[in-house]
Amino acid sequence: MAGAVSSYVPPPPSVLAAYAADPSLAVLHLDLREALEVALTSALLGVLPRDRPGR
Repeated sequence: MAGAVSSYVPPPPSVLAAYAADPSLAVLHLDLREALEVALTSALLGVLPRDRPGR
């Protein structure tokens, strides 16, 4: 996971230029720590047993 996300952080110069040209694209910027946290949390919560009513 870290390897996949780290290829986007820091953004390449072309992406930084796109952010500068169109500030609305800044919402697409990935923060490495936050992206890893979300990915790992999603992966971990996806494997936790869940209480199923009626079972």
